[in-house]
Formats: sequence, C-alpha cells, structure tokens
Amino acid sequence: MANHYCLDPLDPSGEAEVFVVFEGKYPNVRLLSVISRDHDDILADLVEEQRRDLIREIGAFYRPPLTAGAAAP
Repeated sequence: MANHYCLDPLDPSGEAEVFVVFEGKYPNVRLLSVISRDHDDILADLVEEQRRDLIREIGAFYRPPLTAGAAAP
C-alpha cells in the first residue's frame, strides 16, 4: 500500500487536499480510501471520472520521467 496527497475532487475551489491510500503502480492503481480534511472516507461519494482524475494525479507524481532517448521522433 502507498499513499499520496491529491487535490480534493469535491472541492470546487481546488484548494483542499485529500489523503489517498492506494495499491498498485500506474496505470494499474486501485484506490483503497480517500480521506477528506474532515477525516471522512469519501471514496464511495466519487464518480468514476473523479476516481480516474485521482489516479492520473498519482501517476503524474510516481511515473518515471521520460528520458531523451525514449522520446518519440
């Protein structure tokens, strides 16, 4: 299991964060819980697109950077 702070998908201002507990490696990340600043698990309240956004945010942080040799021509 791993964890990461992400932007709260339920916060319209985009300023709050949630604590995400997950397993797996990008793109095969499985969200286990999403804890709000009120210490509630909001995972069940998220629609599929919000869950995918969290997975993409985690992937952007943990994905290894592209090297110059791996870039497409």
